Amino acid sequence: MKKRVFIILICYILLILCVIFAIKIFSSEDEKNTDKIQVIATLFPDYDFVKQIGGDKVQVTLLLNSGVDTHTYEPSVKDMKNISDSDLFVYTGITSEPWADEIINSLENSNCRIIDTSEGIDLIESEEFEKGYNALSQSVHEHSEDELEEYEYDGHIWLNPQNAIKMIDTICEALCEYDASNADYYRENAENYKKEIQELDSDIEQAMNNLDSDVLVFGGEFAYSYFISRYNLKYVSVYTSCGEEAEPSVQDVRNVIDFINENDINKVFYEELSEGTVAKMISEETDTDPIIFYSLHNVSTEEIEAGENYVSLMRKNLENITN
Repeated sequence: MKKRVFIILICYILLILCVIFAIKIFSSEDEKNTDKIQVIATLFPDYDFVKQIGGDKVQVTLLLNSGVDTHTYEPSVKDMKNISDSDLFVYTGITSEPWADEIINSLENSNCRIIDTSEGIDLIESEEFEKGYNALSQSVHEHSEDELEEYEYDGHIWLNPQNAIKMIDTICEALCEYDASNADYYRENAENYKKEIQELDSDIEQAMNNLDSDVLVFGGEFAYSYFISRYNLKYVSVYTSCGEEAEPSVQDVRNVIDFINENDINKVFYEELSEGTVAKMISEETDTDPIIFYSLHNVSTEEIEAGENYVSLMRKNLENITN
């Protein structure tokens, strides 16, 4: 009997030790490096820009996990606490992240500095863009007043590389102000990354000027007005540019199918991290290739771990358009 009790006691001790060991492992993984500037960025472009500029001086955390819808996201209590404890909170403006208001209001008594990377960037008005760039002029959508108010402007500003450069300048200046002793380091990193983006912009512009057709067809949610307007393209989409949630009508899908068949289009694009259901259905009807066009607001964990960044993913977009 004593032997049995002893064995049970040993088992309990071993179990407790295993639990303590596991807790230490997980806590060490989550432990912040207090020697670095703690930054929380809402979306992937901000995350990447901070990472590229800050280098080994910053520890940056991406707030929205892979696949999270930026329009319906609600910050948790843990998110709010982590942001409050950080040094810098970087977001892309209320247009892109309307829920950021709640976070900003909660930071009134915090030392966390707030960086809005949309500052100084002209936003595209969705309805006017649709009228000017939709190749199916007869299919410009009618919108309710609520929809027009909610999606009055497109918030995906980074899809114009020239805007990405402005975002980098904003982040760089914020880091230089916060950590003046390393300002030269941040500015050098920023200039190097801006040169990559300027080269990217030039390559895309040249390639878009040489396309057989200046119309891109989208069978997925549409978030590309900054790309389309930057390179003076046209677009066709089953989704409205004033919203990303309502399913397209049968007539909208039919209009796109007819346009593809009448204009010798060979590709239909859809957004990353989506099933691309409508795009794939259109491709079956038109013998086109369904291809991803990265919006970059949210990319997969695997792509982040593989070292993908803004430039590499935008170059994938360029390759997908031109090949």
